[in-house]
Amino acid sequence: MTRRRSKAEVEMENLLGTLEPSSERFRVLAAARDFKASWVILGEILTTVRDSNAYKEWGYVNFEAYARRELRLRSDTASKLTRSYSFLKEHEPEALQTRQQKDLPPLDVVDLLTRARDRAKVSDEDVQAIREEVFEDGANPTRHAVVKRFREIDPDAFRGKPRAPKEVGGSEDLRKALLLGERFETLVTQHPALSDNAKKVLSQVVDEVRQAFEATKKAEEEASELEPVAVSA
Repeated sequence: MTRRRSKAEVEMENLLGTLEPSSERFRVLAAARDFKASWVILGEILTTVRDSNAYKEWGYVNFEAYARRELRLRSDTASKLTRSYSFLKEHEPEALQTRQQKDLPPLDVVDLLTRARDRAKVSDEDVQAIREEVFEDGANPTRHAVVKRFREIDPDAFRGKPRAPKEVGGSEDLRKALLLGERFETLVTQHPALSDNAKKVLSQVVDEVRQAFEATKKAEEEASELEPVAVSA
């Protein structure tokens, strides 16, 4: 039985049909569609798009708006992809070169390694040892297992802050405001009849909403990021 495609998948397929297959924009959108099959391909291309500002040529005011509206990726997912790919490129170049012969660790596992310094009290030697385990031939690391290894060294590693009561005006409200603001900003900045001052003021408002959204979202995620993981004696 054929799997029913989601609305987002249908919209992405329709957009692909309007793009030149040899274009970079087509390649990025196709990679997003195939994200579950190979996250590193999307991470590599997204990093290039972000660093080259190619998204501006496609009518988007910033990388986050492009990732969210065209690729259907949340800002934190796009950041995780580019952050994790950059980590591999800097610290595990051999794994990137041999990825056709053996699978790379899952995105969530690599992302844990990129944040180990900020989220766990561990030494350079401990981080290196865990990295070697993750990238060892035949290893099949999971996010749960890697968190457990870090907590064998630091019991508080990757633990979020105590969950705060959900308040009206949280990240979801800000996310909706940001989506509307970015869409409006894209239309305004491209219209020649509107003044530069109006465009500047609007950009400042959208930037403030974006900063508030990112800060609120980060606080909420840190409060509920991971369930407690039991560590065996």
